[in-house]
Amino acid sequence: MAPCRLLKSVFAHIQADNLNKVLETVSGTARCPYSPQANSTALMTRDGRFFAATTTDFSGADPVISRSMGGLETLRTSQYNSKWLSEPDFVGAFENDEFVYFLFRESAVEYINCGKIIYSRIARVCKNDTSGQLMLKDNWTTFLKARLNCSVPGQYPFYYNEIQGFSYDEPQGLVYATFTTPENSIAGSAICAFNMSAISTAFSGAYKHQAHPGASWERHSPTHSSHGKCPTPGGGLPRGLVDSSKYQLMDEAVKPFTLHPLHVSQPLERLTKIAITLVDTKLHKSVIVMFVATSEGKIKKLGVLPRTMNTCLLEVWEPFSPKVRGTAKIMDLKYLKETDSLYVASSEGVLRVPAQRCARFPSRQACLNAHDPHCGWNELKLSCTTAPNKDPLALHWEQSAPRCPVLTDPVDGSWGSWSAWSSCAYKQGSGDQCQCRIRQCNNPAPQHGGKDCGAGPNIEVTNCTQHGGWTAWSQWSACSQTCGVAVKSRRRTCGNPAPAFGGRVCVGQDHNEMYCSANPPCPAKQGPPPR
Repeated sequence: MAPCRLLKSVFAHIQADNLNKVLETVSGTARCPYSPQANSTALMTRDGRFFAATTTDFSGADPVISRSMGGLETLRTSQYNSKWLSEPDFVGAFENDEFVYFLFRESAVEYINCGKIIYSRIARVCKNDTSGQLMLKDNWTTFLKARLNCSVPGQYPFYYNEIQGFSYDEPQGLVYATFTTPENSIAGSAICAFNMSAISTAFSGAYKHQAHPGASWERHSPTHSSHGKCPTPGGGLPRGLVDSSKYQLMDEAVKPFTLHPLHVSQPLERLTKIAITLVDTKLHKSVIVMFVATSEGKIKKLGVLPRTMNTCLLEVWEPFSPKVRGTAKIMDLKYLKETDSLYVASSEGVLRVPAQRCARFPSRQACLNAHDPHCGWNELKLSCTTAPNKDPLALHWEQSAPRCPVLTDPVDGSWGSWSAWSSCAYKQGSGDQCQCRIRQCNNPAPQHGGKDCGAGPNIEVTNCTQHGGWTAWSQWSACSQTCGVAVKSRRRTCGNPAPAFGGRVCVGQDHNEMYCSANPPCPAKQGPPPR
């Protein structure tokens, strides 16, 4: 798949081992957006069918969830029908055996009579949907959507309504997602997790239905049990087409599998993208570790305690150099188990960040106090490492029971990475235009009485513009002769310092002469003696 350009929407097949080789290009309409700023998503299923959630026009007025390729007819959501999709911002998609699921946020049509509000949704369609012949021709007959409920419970629940990112853990059947408050309200974020059984329960219940514009939305029980179910081979045309055209929104919201959100952010903090991995530890199998991006361009590493499902902040990363920090935006996060790395897609490019940094803990106590599921103390190497040979039960590898890090022990400072070289003003000799780079003692910063960073400078300077300077004059040379009119000379060179990196050469003479005033007159020449 190739990116789509602003003036022409193009879908391309590119050779995997040669990204410059385009095998085929087709129209990108309903496959990818015209604008690179559009919130879109796409999924190629295991059986070779391409599902996309995007817009089909420049203005974004025609959002679509579509299917193409894979030998089946092209299908899409009903066009210009806000009951199907209402100004959606798509976040992601995933598949299981029968369905493809889409996560997005949109204007809540069921709330429109009370004002405008954004709700988070999960929608699903059958992979083998056959559409109708007349009614719903070229449209989904299995499209359903339900609200995702991420809230702090209470007499007046506090809702985080706007989904920003998600990660699907297929082995456990869990969807992890980040949610925020609206942009025009006090910033707040939370992480909620939903299991597939709760999602299936919501899609098996009653619907919300509006009989006509202006009518209230009411609960309706399904008329046909086949509505929203996938057709079976040889089963003929889909049944319940009338219900498919009337009912898209489920009445019940999908509830998270924990009573409270897994994590609630600090005040005024907005969480965006999320990636998860499962780590086997000494005492527990498959401990959840979450990597969460913030709107400020930071990445938080969070551990989930197995018994209580509370979260602990393990580490905060700043993946961008100081030069772009604050302006770079994290677009997506993906964890790859084969490399045990987090891949960070940003406005600056793609970064690969190791999921663990056990070596930053210099002592046994610091290693155990960190309570990082990736790390333990290796008695053979006398260092903090990951599980030897990926075996957390190794006898010489020690790890504490999962809990939040102990933050009161001294933490020795360590140097951060060098910034990029940039122009700077730095006095050196007679020049002041240089190339400098800096680093800070923040990886980590010394805390609780820990030592400052070790030996080494915090700034490096090179390529300084150096203007030339004269050396001192040499001693006067001997007079060119010992009597009469004679000259003596002295010299200097432009080497104190020599001009470098565009510096000015020395101005003036490098050679100086003067008469020898103290010479006696030369004796008169005598003629030849008389004969």
